Amino acid sequence: MDKPLYKNGTLNALYKNGTLNALYKPFKYTGKANKKYSVYVIKDGKKKLIHFGDARFQQFKDKLGAYSNLDHGDKKRKDNYYSRHGKTNDKNTALYWASKTLW
Repeated sequence: MDKPLYKNGTLNALYKNGTLNALYKPFKYTGKANKKYSVYVIKDGKKKLIHFGDARFQQFKDKLGAYSNLDHGDKKRKDNYYSRHGKTNDKNTALYWASKTLW
């Protein structure tokens, strides 16, 4: 299913529906699942699509703006979110992208 990103020393493009999707750049998810955003990352030399953010729930501040109508801006709720989920610096996890983009 996943093809290696590098073939003969060149980077294969990450295409979806005929358009190029950049690595490590979140975009609005339009599939069936109740997710807000997706992002392509490289893991083990292959592309991986990560979905994050539940479209049914609010967030502290949507930095991309597609779901800014669900911003609550409540510092206490933000602190509770981080106490439950923690933080990470691993760009290959949904937690990293949710923290960076939505909280």
